[in-house]
Amino acid sequence: MCLLRVRQASLVRLSFRSSSTQAKRVLMRGYYYKSQLFNWYGAQTDNIVNAMHNRVGKAVPSFPLNEVMEYFRESRKAETELRLDHLANMRLRFIVLNLIYVERFGASPFNVCFKGNEPHVDHIYPQSQLKKVLTLTTEEINHIGNYRFVGATDNIRKSAELPDSYFARLKAKGVNIQDHLLLPEFASDPTKLKFDLTTYRDFRDRRLKKVFEIANLVVNPEKQ
Repeated sequence: MCLLRVRQASLVRLSFRSSSTQAKRVLMRGYYYKSQLFNWYGAQTDNIVNAMHNRVGKAVPSFPLNEVMEYFRESRKAETELRLDHLANMRLRFIVLNLIYVERFGASPFNVCFKGNEPHVDHIYPQSQLKKVLTLTTEEINHIGNYRFVGATDNIRKSAELPDSYFARLKAKGVNIQDHLLLPEFASDPTKLKFDLTTYRDFRDRRLKKVFEIANLVVNPEKQ
């Protein structure tokens, strides 16, 4: 069984031992994302699943997220809490972006059965222009604050159109661009997405903080 299926099966087995109240679902959702982000089941999977059942294989009043975290932190030397600096890790960008879109749309907005709607990571400020015109480094360009998901076909059509023009056009068509941009100031007036270094860095860094704000609520429910 592949690791993803093991993780999913483990989560399902745990879910049957918890009540379906919203508070407990929030804790289980945090467990799910932590296990993905921190690769909890990346090695010795059978041993870890057994350890989990020793902790939750009985009736429990609530999902024991703190006890699970303690096990991974103490016995596996694994990370258990999402921090802002984790968002610089390229390996995590798809998981974090998917989390953001599920939270904003209520479900994944992409019907992946249709190949043309397969989600692509799109640069809000096009990378070719950032590199050629503003001479930015790859690290400054490939930044989660500048990332969003877009369907494959739409991404190809978008090409390297600048964000003030592109998002103003979407807004005029009635598209809710705030779920993509996350920042109300720019969503209400996309012409503020000027193509200059100061605006780009301000937008990117503020959006990064918003991404973390959303992800923190989901991944770290024990802190709320």
